[in-house]
Amino acid sequence: MAKARLMDRPEDFKKFGIDPTKVEPWEDGIRNTDDIGNNEVWYFDANLDDGSKVIIGFRPKSAKGMRQKGFDPNLNLDITRPNGETTQEFAFASIEDSSMSKDKCDVHFGPDYCTGDFKDYDIHIESTATLGCDLHYRALTAPFRQGTSALALGDNDEFFYTDLCVPKCEVTGTLTYDDKTVEVHGVGYHDHQWMNISPFAAFHHWLWGRMYTEKYIVYIYDFVCGERFDFTRVPYFIVADNQTGEIVFETNGNIQVQTDLQEMSVGKRFPKTSRYLFDNGDAQAEFSVTWKEILETRDSYGDAPADKAEAIERAKQAGVTDMQKVVGGTKEDFDRAGVQPTYMRFFADGKVVLTKNGEVSQSKGNMIYEYNYIGREDPRAGV
Repeated sequence: MAKARLMDRPEDFKKFGIDPTKVEPWEDGIRNTDDIGNNEVWYFDANLDDGSKVIIGFRPKSAKGMRQKGFDPNLNLDITRPNGETTQEFAFASIEDSSMSKDKCDVHFGPDYCTGDFKDYDIHIESTATLGCDLHYRALTAPFRQGTSALALGDNDEFFYTDLCVPKCEVTGTLTYDDKTVEVHGVGYHDHQWMNISPFAAFHHWLWGRMYTEKYIVYIYDFVCGERFDFTRVPYFIVADNQTGEIVFETNGNIQVQTDLQEMSVGKRFPKTSRYLFDNGDAQAEFSVTWKEILETRDSYGDAPADKAEAIERAKQAGVTDMQKVVGGTKEDFDRAGVQPTYMRFFADGKVVLTKNGEVSQSKGNMIYEYNYIGREDPRAGV
């Protein structure tokens, strides 16, 4: 089996020019090139006091663009209104009308931008069809990366997948939808990811989310690699003080996981409850999460056409005339790749128990998390 590991050795920090004692603004600048297979995303989301929600992503390439050299800048803006109705829109820009700084997060796609320095971020979007936003993010925690932030895959670390985040921010500004602009306030999150491998090729599944309680901020990104990489589990996990933003626990990779599984509508068993024990020797963090409500289901496998013939027929019915655009995404393709992609997003109850210096502290809260279940059911994968 090929290897997978967190890049956290002294030589890894030296390779990337990263100071292991601090996160610097340049780390949130563009980190990839326009080579085939490369992509990255500057991602922001927020839960707002009026019940609305927003998701934003700025990307140098589209999913299709990853298959070729060159940039095709694009962004998405998703707004969920207070009544629960969601609209998602995209905007595209030419590379000639775009810029991405290497010095910090300073991304401009035409008139749209996201820019910041781990302390403050400003986001402006006006190019989507009916939506818009002007938002300010003020960091309430320090930025966090696990090791160098890179999860390396392959015998020679030839592939990588990353996550660098600001776990909690205060969000203020305006959202535009339904021909009106409304002032908003709430809490949000920012991360920056860059990669040179598709998640379909890299992972069997992951659980990703944040929990905000009266005492603590919990961030988890529990990666489990695919069979090609021996189902290796690489967790990113911290507990931060909710008042000061200081990180009070960070996993060293020593983890135990227990789950209670439940059959879901997508034909696979997902964890109803997940229990994590992170043990650093001198400190332990127990984190458990039980979902109460399903917020989103994407059954990419179940909804896919059986083969290319069915895909072409569906395309014809949808009015597509260029059949060259009908590529991939059939059950036949997924079966050939050995994957069965399904995705669910949950509203859940969470609890964290922190044991440090002989003292025990615990806190409960609600959280929204995603479970991206790409692989087939396999007892070796630790779902």
